[in-house]
Amino acid sequence: MPYPIYYYVAILCIAALFTRSLYARISLFQRKRRFARKHGCAPVTRARAWDPLLGLDHFVRLGKAAAQRRYLEYWRKNMFGRYGNTFEINLMGQRLLFTNEPRNIQAVLVTQFPDFDIGQRRRDNSAQLLGVGVFNADGPTWEHARATLRPNLTRAQVADLQLFEKHVGVWMAALPKDGQAVDMQEWAFRFVSSTALGRRFAWAFNLGVDGVAQKIRLGSLAPLYYNADYGKACKMVHEYVDPIVLAAIEATQKTGSEQHSNVGDEKRYTFLAALASEGISPKKIRDHVLNILIAARDTSACLMSAAFFELARQPAIQAKLRAEVDRQLEGRLPRYDDLKDMTYLNWFIKEALRLYPPIPMNIRVANKDTILPVGGGPDGSAPIFVAAGQEVVYQIFSTHRRRDLWGEDADQFRPERWETIRPHFQYLPFNGGPRICPGQQFALLETSFVLVRFLQEYSRLEAPATSQQPWTENYTLTCSVGQGSWVKLMKRGGEKGSEVSA
Repeated sequence: MPYPIYYYVAILCIAALFTRSLYARISLFQRKRRFARKHGCAPVTRARAWDPLLGLDHFVRLGKAAAQRRYLEYWRKNMFGRYGNTFEINLMGQRLLFTNEPRNIQAVLVTQFPDFDIGQRRRDNSAQLLGVGVFNADGPTWEHARATLRPNLTRAQVADLQLFEKHVGVWMAALPKDGQAVDMQEWAFRFVSSTALGRRFAWAFNLGVDGVAQKIRLGSLAPLYYNADYGKACKMVHEYVDPIVLAAIEATQKTGSEQHSNVGDEKRYTFLAALASEGISPKKIRDHVLNILIAARDTSACLMSAAFFELARQPAIQAKLRAEVDRQLEGRLPRYDDLKDMTYLNWFIKEALRLYPPIPMNIRVANKDTILPVGGGPDGSAPIFVAAGQEVVYQIFSTHRRRDLWGEDADQFRPERWETIRPHFQYLPFNGGPRICPGQQFALLETSFVLVRFLQEYSRLEAPATSQQPWTENYTLTCSVGQGSWVKLMKRGGEKGSEVSA
């Protein structure tokens, strides 16, 4: 009995798909071999897996490490520690290049910048919450967003510290006076939100950011991500921001676009007003605003959290900082130049950024066949081939802790190392190259101001005995302190009633 026609059609389709896949693999192999010969490339080390097809064993172990808040440490110790500073790994059928080598990172971010993009995967996984903007865009869209943002972060725009002082005062006044423990990390996020958009949508925005992070980590399995509240959170964020956008558009139409977009005007330049003056759609304006928020809010809050975490555990360092603050300010409020001139304070913040970078890992996608300068061959000194479409993951967290770059005490918090060290691409807390974080000076200024004001108002900051465990991570798109930053504070003057746990 003959088989039905659809049986033969199915066989032909399967054969065609197999042939196409085989042809693509052969073509890639030949292209890679020709390119590798031309540029002197050598094979890169591959992470071994029990499952050679999907690397499921890697996926399971990484999931376990993430649940234990040790995801970054797992990569540093178990992967980079085993396979070297650059290696290839199969995760759910996708071959990724991982590197913590400064020369490779410099190539991706600077010297071969045109060869690498943010990539479509980040846009797809964040579009529901963020749309497209400076965080996830490439090409002209990214260039426009960055150019519009830059005037908002000049010294003239950020050097006015009155807004910081207002919210620091609210922060200090709200701390309990009954000795109860309060997480300073939570307050840091509240503070940054208050100086940005307010706190009303914090739950929704945080849930949305966590969803974006999980989808990005799932890679090809991102469509399987499900959280019943994710869509609700995205909608709530949009409903909060949309009226602000419409109000900005209406104000621009009333007063004229030049008054808002001219940086030299007496009126204060704002990113939102500049976008509103361009006549683009409200949705595109909202997209740009949310992209800036995700890039700016968490970076500052994560840095503050890490700073309080170490400040409370380092009494000798704290004493040096307070002495510098008292000597330079003599009780008055800090000004912009004061914060820039405090040497030990700047060392302290740099060290916090080294050990606890707010963005510990990042990804770029090759937009054409290219190379990385090192990582190939038995000793890792030869260039390696990067195929068009391949993702390169650079892990700043482990770069900042490499003993061959930072010394045998690389895992220790020691601000004094910055007296002599002048790092290049081994230190990238705010990324580098054309896509360097445009708000880094704002984050440094904001954190410096907060630390100085707490050192002025409190004579002692110490970690409670119950909060002395080693640092763990809370890693979404950014990385904060997993267990929180718990600190006991004593008001200057030492009155018993003014001791609070914060």
